[in-house]
Amino acid sequence: MQALLRCPNCHSSALNFGIDTNSDVACESCGSQYPISFGRPVLLRPDNEVFCIDDYRNASVPTLNNKGSSIWQRFIPKPSVNLASQKILSRVRELLEEMPSATVLVVGGGCQRKWLDERLGAGGSIRLVYSDIDANADVNLFCDGHDLPFVDSAFDAVVTTAVLEHVLYPERVASEIVRVLKSGGLLYSELPFMQQVHEGAYDFTRYTLSGHKRLFNRVSEIDSGMVAGPGTVLVWSIENFAIAFIARSSIRKITKAIIRLAFGWIKYFDLLLKNSPAAMDGASCTYLFGRKVSGYISDSKIISNYRGAQSLRHI
Repeated sequence: MQALLRCPNCHSSALNFGIDTNSDVACESCGSQYPISFGRPVLLRPDNEVFCIDDYRNASVPTLNNKGSSIWQRFIPKPSVNLASQKILSRVRELLEEMPSATVLVVGGGCQRKWLDERLGAGGSIRLVYSDIDANADVNLFCDGHDLPFVDSAFDAVVTTAVLEHVLYPERVASEIVRVLKSGGLLYSELPFMQQVHEGAYDFTRYTLSGHKRLFNRVSEIDSGMVAGPGTVLVWSIENFAIAFIARSSIRKITKAIIRLAFGWIKYFDLLLKNSPAAMDGASCTYLFGRKVSGYISDSKIISNYRGAQSLRHI
């Protein structure tokens, strides 16, 4: 991975990794120092106003033995479905397997390593690099999506799911993602539209499918559509209506469990609505799958390819 990295501060590739895997990484061009936390470089700009490099020095290595979280996930249904990820990621894998070797960047990897490794066939000719800003994430390195610490055209594919709603400047992060993609490289992105706040203070933005395409207007669409639809929106809305009256976190968690058990079945209507233009206007989340191109997809083309049910035209 070291050959793919660059300094997030001065963009130089002259990074000096010490013999000791826990020694700081030094940029020979600007002198910036970056710690390594349990073998994971912390490549954040020194002037980052939100995240402090020193807070990552002793970031814990995530484990899969969190019994509380596994019980919640096992017995309490999720409020949403995902109509896209398995299907599209299988297509990504098929295309990557046609190459002699391929490297995939996961932006906002969180704790997705196990299932993404399985879905994309990590190992052999396909290698995945996991990145995130979350100190609790299971990643290869910590970084800020606004300043991805990779050289241009480093990756054959980038996967980012439910990430760009949590960044301050989505356009800048999208531009960084496209920058590190090779020409013709693959992008798979999921981005919410009609969802309530789900990451507290780190929750900023929502996009329609057209807005999603506009954000990645250097990506030529192979496929796009609905990740989750109005059924999921309704379950989320019932849940958030109920907990709006509750302040205590423990009671909120119990209320969520009750709502999901009582109303979780509604989300399966999305299976019936997945190809409905009218449902697209009320999607909970959309996806975009495409290839990086040299130019830009024009705004007029994005508008003309609108997939919803509204026939409004301003001219």
